[in-house]
Amino acid sequence: MQVDADLRPILGPNLVRLDPMRIKQLQDPLVYEAIDKLAKLSAHCLQLRTPLTTCEKLINSDSTFYLSWKYDEEEKVSRLLGFAKVGRKKLFLYDSQMQTYEGEILCLLDFYVHFSVQRQGVGKQILDYMFSQEHAEPYQMALDNPSVTLLGFMFQKYGLSKPVWQNTNFVVFEDLFQSLAAENGFEKPPPEGWSRPQTPRRFGTGSTDTRWLQHAVSGHQSKGNAMAAPVDADMTPQGALSNRAHQAKQRKAHILSSKPLW
Repeated sequence: MQVDADLRPILGPNLVRLDPMRIKQLQDPLVYEAIDKLAKLSAHCLQLRTPLTTCEKLINSDSTFYLSWKYDEEEKVSRLLGFAKVGRKKLFLYDSQMQTYEGEILCLLDFYVHFSVQRQGVGKQILDYMFSQEHAEPYQMALDNPSVTLLGFMFQKYGLSKPVWQNTNFVVFEDLFQSLAAENGFEKPPPEGWSRPQTPRRFGTGSTDTRWLQHAVSGHQSKGNAMAAPVDADMTPQGALSNRAHQAKQRKAHILSSKPLW
């Protein structure tokens, strides 16, 4: 992505970390336009209707933008080579054994290298610089809905070969869970703030039954009978209305029979 200007006084080094405050302080329409165009190319590669990254979104978020660029002395132009957008999010994750974990983790939200400089080490330079700034290891990062190309890149450059897909479309790697396992002696340091709950949360039915369903109001096939008023679900319109009326009566009776708190 070419910019007909010298951006060295504005951006500084060829690898630059831009947090929301720094982006707001740039106050340069040329830089804003170039970043937005580069982000549109990223969205086009992922076949998205709208880009995941814009300068306006970056200013109004807590994400950090890492940009690689260079200045061409011969042609007197600046070229934006690629970027990575990251942010820390609190996630609930499960491993391949359905053990659950929760905590704040570094997430790669958008990543792109311009097609004119791909396969030249630019992408790895960006991520290596980002890891050094964020004080994180590659296996400690979650990927937001990654493409097959990105998964292959993480395997080729960082040796991460066992992705674990989550129901939120995030992907983490098995190495993250191995670093949190007490039986492995914490051979790798876990991300700061991460731990596995003493009582793992359960999902789905049977061996992975969702915890909150055990305390739900009765009257539905998938809900329990915590109020001691079992009602078989009737899927007809008349049965649904009858079940709802019965549930309302039971809730009212339960509230009136409860002891006051004062």
